[in-house]
Amino acid sequence: METTAPLLHQTVGELLERSIRAYPDRVAVVHGDRRVTYAELGTAVRRAGRALRALGLERGDRVALLSGDRVELLVAFYATLWSGLAIVPLNARMAEEDLAHVVGDSGARVLIHDAQYRERAARIVAGSAVEHLVAAEPGSAVAGGHELADLADVQEDGPVADPASPADLAAVFYTGGTTGRPKGVQHTQAALVAAFVSEALEMGLGEREVFAHAAPLTHASGMFCVPVWMRGGTNLVLGGFDPQQLLDAIERERVTAMLLVPTMLYVILDQPDLAERDLSSLRTVIYGAAPMGRERLLQAIERFGPIFTQLYGQTEAPNQLCVLSRADHADAVASGDLSILGSCGRPVTIADVRVVDGEGNECPVGVPGEIVARGPHVMLGYRNLPEQTAETLIDGWLHTGDIAQRDERGFIHIVDRKKDMIISGGFNVYPKEVEQALFQHPHVRDACVIGIPDEKWGETVKAVVVADDPSAVTEAELIAWVKERKGAVVAPKSVDLVDAIPLTAVGKHDKPALRKAYWGGRERAVN
Repeated sequence: METTAPLLHQTVGELLERSIRAYPDRVAVVHGDRRVTYAELGTAVRRAGRALRALGLERGDRVALLSGDRVELLVAFYATLWSGLAIVPLNARMAEEDLAHVVGDSGARVLIHDAQYRERAARIVAGSAVEHLVAAEPGSAVAGGHELADLADVQEDGPVADPASPADLAAVFYTGGTTGRPKGVQHTQAALVAAFVSEALEMGLGEREVFAHAAPLTHASGMFCVPVWMRGGTNLVLGGFDPQQLLDAIERERVTAMLLVPTMLYVILDQPDLAERDLSSLRTVIYGAAPMGRERLLQAIERFGPIFTQLYGQTEAPNQLCVLSRADHADAVASGDLSILGSCGRPVTIADVRVVDGEGNECPVGVPGEIVARGPHVMLGYRNLPEQTAETLIDGWLHTGDIAQRDERGFIHIVDRKKDMIISGGFNVYPKEVEQALFQHPHVRDACVIGIPDEKWGETVKAVVVADDPSAVTEAELIAWVKERKGAVVAPKSVDLVDAIPLTAVGKHDKPALRKAYWGGRERAVN
């Protein structure tokens, strides 16, 4: 008799197959006019997965993905995981230099691209270990490359000969690093399964959800596809964030759930025709990547109702360490105790989350310390970075770098960050990376980068610069300089030209002193 492994010891492919067997005739994915059933998705995933293995790839080999949001991306993403390979999603907003670093550092043997990024894909694999460029869309292969559809057409709809195991490497998610280079966060099949199951449990998702994906599928949004499929729901792929397109989709498809970064929600709240829209189908709006301004959150609750869930997590523990649930939001409004809304919630069931002092002792209520966590979804470690792994994973505990305090009800309130990371519009920006770009300018003598509060983006990047000749350089020129080299997300939104940058007693930039002028009087020292 065939035996089934316990749920949290299964692979992503086995979890996906459960849904395909249970809901073959339901619609799994909608993108524009395309509607793909679970059975059709299963066939496409199996054949594409077998095609990738037929290229000579073995379990745990990396497959990089450079694509806009579309059905083909989902097929390639889950074909990779189903077949026992490891995904390396690429953020198309990154500069090509950083993309090339990610591809090289990951050791990817295949890069799958769409038509939009065809030429960029060819450039960033130069000198890497990539053996095959594979086009996800018909007619978009580069010279000497393959088309995934052609490779899949000759494959049978069946299992692979050497299927994945729960302990196999399944993903390398790249996030920024304090050195200015993205670092690869490694996760196993079992870790992703744990994350998916926890999301289905903690985020208020129910049966037959219609989940709208306006945020990139290669970012946090893509992690909600399997939890939706687990309950027989539909993933609606929008291909990017356009507020009117999203509102149209909610009305047309009767969307029940979606994930937004606060910036997106602010834009929706400011739409002039919002009051005329029928948004009654919505029952869950998940927000994260940055906390939401309290007044805007209250405005959203008044407009949409108490349907909001906040998630707090890291790439190192996908999407969730703490959750501020729909009930928590409703209780805060009903009781008038709005302090809860300034927290990141309480720990999720699968995670042991603590606030500790410098010696690792748990801090009393109200005393700040670092958030540390352990759980089945915590990373294996950083790829090719043993020292940084040892600094972050200590005795099995993930050290987040976030400083927080617990209240008497167990809600965790973030008050500062040990690291200098800036979260702007849901994207991580590392000051060192911006500073390095500024230092390449011939007139920049010193530079210090901090995050400052912004009602729309949560935080924006502020550069404080000392120039050798202030008349020889402008704010606009320095912003354009960084944008050209590192991309729009990383570029400062404002630059202060000063005579000198304040220093600490040991001669380092005094960033707390710089931040104080902008963050004074706020509940949080980060946004």
